[in-house]
Amino acid sequence: MTDHESLDNLLGPEYARVARARKALEEAVAGTARMAADVADFAPMGTAELPAAVAALAASTTLDEDEDAARWVSRAFTAHPADLLKTGMDGTAFGGSVMMLRGALAELDQALTQLDPG
Repeated sequence: MTDHESLDNLLGPEYARVARARKALEEAVAGTARMAADVADFAPMGTAELPAAVAALAASTTLDEDEDAARWVSRAFTAHPADLLKTGMDGTAFGGSVMMLRGALAELDQALTQLDPG
């Protein structure tokens, strides 16, 4: 039995999907925080709130803090992919990690909606 099947059997498929989505978000938060550490200037990539949002992301220690900070970073990051080319390798890597973060948030939102559609 795979870990995926085991988790489904233990929690049920809907709750297991939420658990997997939360784990993916946790990993995306860690990756984004790592990539952000190398960025010298966030100004070309988002709103004035982006540095504070990134600091909150890096300081988060719980799943709820991870989710809140990830949503804040996602809102504050406004750069388009083509804009990232001007930010160098570190900015481009950070931008890519924000895209992964957004994907993890979308998966979590879908899993939670499936769990409680009303």
